[in-house]
Amino acid sequence: MPHGAVQLDNLDDTEKTTDVISVSEACRVLGVHRNTLYRLIRDEDLPAFKMTRGGRWRLRRADLRDWLEDKQGARRS
Repeated sequence: MPHGAVQLDNLDDTEKTTDVISVSEACRVLGVHRNTLYRLIRDEDLPAFKMTRGGRWRLRRADLRDWLEDKQGARRS
């Protein structure tokens, strides 16, 4: 696996009590800085949502998995 590539198994290693993960969990899974993740969210490249107005960003585990598969598939092409 190339240096810096993300393994989808890392997503399964996160806390499995919910389908929704925090920004810090997503950063750990992706191996990116918090600012990078916020930029991806702001640019609407990475699907995320806020549960309440003014709340913190959250990501669905399935959305993150799909996004990773799309990005890794595009990199191979």
